[in-house]
Amino acid sequence: MEWLGILLISPVWGYLSARCFIQAWLGIAQFFIHLVGFVKGVVPRKDNALYMGAAISIFVLFSFLLRGGFWLLTDVLPFGQTQTENLVYWVFAGISFLFFMQQIPTKIRGFWRYATIPNAVRLDKAFNDAMKH
Repeated sequence: MEWLGILLISPVWGYLSARCFIQAWLGIAQFFIHLVGFVKGVVPRKDNALYMGAAISIFVLFSFLLRGGFWLLTDVLPFGQTQTENLVYWVFAGISFLFFMQQIPTKIRGFWRYATIPNAVRLDKAFNDAMKH
């Protein structure tokens, strides 16, 4: 059973937990960016309020998945009881975290764009649709 944890569970959970952690924090960042957009009032407040609600939902969902995954693997299943499992987990979580960190500036710029530029969402959608044809 230990080899299953080392070869399969640790790498997969390292990746997934890093992803959940980054997504949860991006939800918090998105909330505050859209709060600034709400206060500025350039983009309709209704749009920024909807994005703030979505951001809170994202934060809650990924925080729940992260905590639930740790609960399932450590409290219910016998995972993480050896140093090797923990080491493999942290190596994969660290590597995944480095890759996910590269996406954060682009995501933050997108949030800021949607919070402060009127019709940015519609313009981006129209551009993407035009590029498909």
